[in-house]
Amino acid sequence: MKKLTVLLLFIALSGFSQILEPVKWTPSVKKISENEYDIVLTADIKSSWHLYSQHLAEGGPLPTVFRFVPNDNYECEGQPSEEEAKEVYEDVFEMNVKYFENKAVFKQRIKTNTKRPLKIEGEINYMSCNTEKCIPGHTNFEISIK
Repeated sequence: MKKLTVLLLFIALSGFSQILEPVKWTPSVKKISENEYDIVLTADIKSSWHLYSQHLAEGGPLPTVFRFVPNDNYECEGQPSEEEAKEVYEDVFEMNVKYFENKAVFKQRIKTNTKRPLKIEGEINYMSCNTEKCIPGHTNFEISIK
């Protein structure tokens, strides 16, 4: 009976966690020059949800943060760029915040130093909210450059 209860709880929590995935990330790559590429990370955001910018003041929601796994075959040039975010005052945080609705595109320029195929790996940590709740999110990504 105890195993059945644990199994049912696991199934219920798994189903619940799948419902709360308001942001889906899609990585892609765009060649800029012989040894420069833009790693493009596109967030598709479900209706009524929003995703916070990378550029937020302390004391508010969690910003979107990108981390690229270090690799001797490439280097990141600067910080990731993002499209223009909507800026609004949010009562819950008592401050102005920047966020995206429906879709957000982030780009990280990289410079390679090899002609061989290359794998870029990283992770994204973020927060998304609707009018009722906020949830933290995490996803790993991998992109191949040939």
